[in-house]
Parts: sequence; C-alpha cells; structure tokens
Amino acid sequence: MNLKNALLQRLLARWSRQSVTISDPPPAEPPAAAAVASPMPAPQIDRLAVQGAIIEHLEWCVRFNERLGRERHTDEPPPDLPDAADSGLGQWLARSRDGAPGQHPLFAELELEHQRFHMLADKALMLADSGHMHLASTLLNTDFERSRARLLDMLRNLQRG
Repeated sequence: MNLKNALLQRLLARWSRQSVTISDPPPAEPPAAAAVASPMPAPQIDRLAVQGAIIEHLEWCVRFNERLGRERHTDEPPPDLPDAADSGLGQWLARSRDGAPGQHPLFAELELEHQRFHMLADKALMLADSGHMHLASTLLNTDFERSRARLLDMLRNLQRG
C-alpha cells in the first residue's frame, strides 16, 4: 500500500508542476517580431472592375453562341470572336496581374481556367464547323459548361474579396 500511495503522490506532484507551467502566460514577443508576425491586410480589389470583367465575359459568351448558331452553308465569313488574350476578360486579367486582383489566391487558377474555357470553345467551334454538331453539343453540355460555371464562380469569389 505504501508503494501505491508513493506513486500516486509522485504523479500528483508531477501533474501539479505541469499545471503550473502550462498556466503561466507565454513570454511577450519583442515589438519587431510581433510586427513581422502580423499578416498584411489583403489588397483591396475594385469590385466594379471585376463586375465589368464578368460583363465582358458574358458578352463574349453571347457572341460565341451567335457564332455557333450561324448558318454553316453560306459564303459569308463567320463573325470575329476574340481569343482568350483579346477577349475583354483576357485583357482585364492581363491588366490586373500586377495589381490587387493578381495578389488574390484564386488569380492564377482563374487565368488557367480562362485559358481552358477558350480552348474548349475553340474545340466546340471546330467540331461544329466540320459538321460534327453532335460532338460539339456534347462538349458544350459537359466540359465547356463546367468550365464556364467555374470561371464565373471564381470571378464572383474574387469580387467578394
């Protein structure tokens, strides 16, 4: 019994010493270290500029749909459709790369998705122009639609900040 009581007393003594050290406040950081450790405020993103980029993108989508739905058996050349870099969204992305939007964690992914979106649009147009509208339709209703929705979702997240 004595041995058991002695072990319990040692455990209690050890536990009480640990409790005291745990409850002690941590040492204060020097002012310079505290300034380095605090996060920098996120750069402010111009929400109206992002809204403008969203509108530009939606207008491009309307032009894309018009181009896709045009008569294929005419001598009339298809209407121009800006590529990824020349589209309104592409130009906004290029201008924003070095600004506040470019600092956002989603920005690089947004640029990649924009490129992917235009690649899928080009592929759908190529399929439609070569008489494979069924394949173009399948692409438009799957990968293209997912990319379009993802792109808009990322833009809206960027707009929220």
